[in-house]
Amino acid sequence: MLRAVIFDVDDTLVNFTGANEAGFRRYLRDVAPEMAASEVEAAERVWNAIGQIHFAAYLAGHISFEEQRRRRVREFLEHCGVLIDAAGGADSWFAGYLAHCDALLVAFDDVRPALDMLRAAGLRVGALSNNTHLNQDRRLRLVGLRADLDALICCDDVGGIAKPDSRIFHAGCAALGVQADEAAYVGDDLEVDGRGAALAGLSAYWLNRRTDAVNREIPTVRDLVEFASAAIGRA
Repeated sequence: MLRAVIFDVDDTLVNFTGANEAGFRRYLRDVAPEMAASEVEAAERVWNAIGQIHFAAYLAGHISFEEQRRRRVREFLEHCGVLIDAAGGADSWFAGYLAHCDALLVAFDDVRPALDMLRAAGLRVGALSNNTHLNQDRRLRLVGLRADLDALICCDDVGGIAKPDSRIFHAGCAALGVQADEAAYVGDDLEVDGRGAALAGLSAYWLNRRTDAVNREIPTVRDLVEFASAAIGRA
């Protein structure tokens, strides 16, 4: 019997990628208005590639969350021919970028009705993220979802353990007072979310809003209302 549902946060509950892409472009127009549209697009590709490298170093435990941000800013600005030596300069630049992203952050349209359905059916609901608890708590409050979640577990809550490690999925289940086989997990990353949750013993679902692709191993859902209807049938 299903007793709880756990969701990924970024690009599952909140439109993280959409807000970050638009926020970066707006911020760059503010700080470098002389850049042509093609230059902004090229800069965005560099910014994203650098971000993946340093966030991976954070998840591996090599640097702090704050340091991965600073290194991302410094490397990006060095690529653009701008040097920032002090940590405060990088922190300030990232804060400006983050403010633009936060202003554009929204929950997906299917999230609120899905959460209402699950809670009305008596299921406990939580969220699980490889980001920091402080950051994800802030994002969820910005879009008005935090009060609807019974628990939020992030990798810094469990000593830096990150998805797809089974231990963070088990920590999410423990926070909701259920066993792994009593919980479903939904996320947009097939490997980290889908296969990670399945290996941890949860009922895993891959949320794929972007393409027509399906997976034979992990059940695929297109929206969260569709998922909620199926989950309630198992409660």
